[in-house]
Amino acid sequence: MVCCPADAELQRETIAWEEHDNVRFTREYTAPLLVRLIGPPSGGGSVLSVGCGVGTDVETLAGLGWDAHGVEPGYRKSAFAQRSVPERLHVGDGRDLPFEDARFDAITSYGVIEHVGAVGDTVQVHSDVWEQRVSYARECARVVGPGGVMIISTPNRLHPADYFHSPNRFGMRWHSPRERFSLSFADIRRLFVDEAGCRGVRPLGMRNAFVFHRVRRHAWGRLLTPLTRAALGATGVRALAPLARSPLNPFLVVRVDR
Repeated sequence: MVCCPADAELQRETIAWEEHDNVRFTREYTAPLLVRLIGPPSGGGSVLSVGCGVGTDVETLAGLGWDAHGVEPGYRKSAFAQRSVPERLHVGDGRDLPFEDARFDAITSYGVIEHVGAVGDTVQVHSDVWEQRVSYARECARVVGPGGVMIISTPNRLHPADYFHSPNRFGMRWHSPRERFSLSFADIRRLFVDEAGCRGVRPLGMRNAFVFHRVRRHAWGRLLTPLTRAALGATGVRALAPLARSPLNPFLVVRVDR
């Protein structure tokens, strides 16, 4: 997910590329990961996408056989009517999910948590940002059954460059490791383990996780993309797990065990 653009033309562009790229991402990354974590869709696994965007991830997972649903509060919900499973797509907020306790076996929530408690479409945050994120973590934990998992991703607060919320044409945003918009691995562990009562958090590998849509618009992005793909593939190596939590990793994808 990228920072929600206020300009209508940029919103349309974002919806268009998400409708294409999210299908590839879901088939090549999310679906195989769910098979590994909760089993094949033939087992009746249920999945909730918190911040499902245009809904193509839910549509794709449902087409593969999962009991998939999604919630989205932002402008991307305007694309719900174009999906083949609109009854599985809900207008809702991660801090107040419209589902009963322990309804799902898994949650996916990609590039969402940093926007919880943010001021509109900016990287500025409200004074109660931590409390809002605690509400988000507790709600996610509430609707996942015991033994279930959550897949959470966010830019790493400890890495100095944010490649997903750039205000400029260079495709990156420099920031202090003390900023309150993005989160670190330790922040996620505090939210989900200390505050929401989950059992543990661990990093996940990120092979096939990105298509580098924005950065490949620039010559430097096309040059660095192969190296970045190789580095992301290495995050799945168990021995390199400490590096996945370190400032060297620009983007966190973690598994939260309920």
